[in-house]
Amino acid sequence: MIKIAVVDDDIHIRKQLVRYIHDYEKTTKSRFKVKTYTDASLIVENYKAVFDVIFMDIQMLEMDGMTAAKKIREIDSNVIIIFVTNMAEFAIEGYKVDALSYVLKPILYLDFVQQLSKAVKRVEFSQESYLLVSSQGDLMRLEISNILYLESVEHKVVIHLETEDITIYSSLKKLEKQLEGQWFSRCNSGYLINLRQVESVNNNEVLLGNQSLPISRGKKKKFMAELSEYIGGEF
Repeated sequence: MIKIAVVDDDIHIRKQLVRYIHDYEKTTKSRFKVKTYTDASLIVENYKAVFDVIFMDIQMLEMDGMTAAKKIREIDSNVIIIFVTNMAEFAIEGYKVDALSYVLKPILYLDFVQQLSKAVKRVEFSQESYLLVSSQGDLMRLEISNILYLESVEHKVVIHLETEDITIYSSLKKLEKQLEGQWFSRCNSGYLINLRQVESVNNNEVLLGNQSLPISRGKKKKFMAELSEYIGGEF
């Protein structure tokens, strides 16, 4: 069950989005639970990280969607935010709050479904994806979303997690194949990056948390293309 919040002060837009979500549900295996809010201030008030996806209007009476998104990000770094707006220039600021993308009003079903489908894929990856590895004789199940990057060191691979590093006897090529389709990309021959963890790219360096890794000239074009595909190519 994927939990979705729809935040818009226009009752017609709210009903339209809820209808689109349930129409999409009928054509897929995904199942949704939808809650609506008439203003961004209402979702921010006593916010708890229970939603997987939030469709957020930007221009509302009491609190604008961008302000609400910033407040939500202080509490919830995982929820997928998609802005709904009639002015694309507002939505372009969405990268500051790690928004997935935006949908322009008037809302066309095919445009909306494209963004909803993208969000569903991310949620499913987050909920179901694990990497099984053997370290010092113990079988470990690592949640893929918690992996920062994998580093090739001689005949071993160091898996850098958010809280620790795990060294295993394997090859980066083998693990790259295991992680195919899970939004990992090589920034150079020695590093396999979790695109979920990328905070920024500056010239020939990629920032993940407090670590900066080099992007090689030969890998840069493909790496940037795959990063753009992951973030949706919207911003």
